[in-house]
Amino acid sequence: MNSSRNYLLLFLALTTLGGAVLAWNQHLEIIKLNGALLEQGLDAQRQQHEFEDKLAAARAASAQAAKNTAEAQSNDQRPRGQFGRFANMQAMMNDPKFAKLIALQQKAALDSSYAPLFKQLTQQLNLSPAQLAAFQNLLVQKQNAARDVITAARDQGLDPATDRAEISQLVTQSNAEIDQQIQTTLGPDAFAQYQSYEQTLPQRNTVNQVQLSLSYTSSPLTDQQAQQLIQVLASNSDKTYNPTGFRALNGGNATSPITDQDIALASSFLAQDQIAALQQEQQVQQAQAAIRAAARQNGAAAANGGQPAGR
Repeated sequence: MNSSRNYLLLFLALTTLGGAVLAWNQHLEIIKLNGALLEQGLDAQRQQHEFEDKLAAARAASAQAAKNTAEAQSNDQRPRGQFGRFANMQAMMNDPKFAKLIALQQKAALDSSYAPLFKQLTQQLNLSPAQLAAFQNLLVQKQNAARDVITAARDQGLDPATDRAEISQLVTQSNAEIDQQIQTTLGPDAFAQYQSYEQTLPQRNTVNQVQLSLSYTSSPLTDQQAQQLIQVLASNSDKTYNPTGFRALNGGNATSPITDQDIALASSFLAQDQIAALQQEQQVQQAQAAIRAAARQNGAAAANGGQPAGR
């Protein structure tokens, strides 16, 4: 009897001890869980504070940029005219990072106009990679020469709209200096080839457009036909084109007008479908010219206080 009671007491004691251990372990788990929740709460608070700090910094930077822009605009009230974009670009070009990005973009864009010339110079005249890289850098400088001169002229109080002749002379001098560096880099033969190529850039732009329109047809323009067409257009076009002068800068990529005489001469080496594409490009050019003329007329009428054409 006593033995059974002792076993019962021992069982109750063990049960009580086990329950106490279990309760203690649960208490420890609760402490750990509370600690984890507290730590998560602290992390969330830290993340919230970091986010708020970043948001405040971004807002402050945006406000400062807007303030700088407003100050720049209020400090420069000189007439801008049609060349105002040069003045606006100068503020951005003062940032070295932006200037570097622009230089990289310009160098990469050279291929769209000069890739055939680069191929000729490297394959036919054995131009070295170092010479080619130096030549490309000088081309970028030449493209920027007019903008840089205009910016400097404006800082000296000159207005491109009223002092155009003087600024044009400065641009010509700057281009001549860069051309001298190009000749030194390439040598006389390659430089002569470069000059000849550059004078036909408007014709090449026109022919490239025709070539693209025929590229997905059954009568694509061959390289030989493209060269022949370039020569036809060049024989009847302006010989004084300057790709870095006012005309090119104001009108973007210049093209060569297609005349009826050009189409008649091209019919000797182009197929009928190709002639039709050339005529279509001529119609596009004529439509663009009419749009520009109407825009100038409306602009002049508005400037004089009159009614735009068509009203």
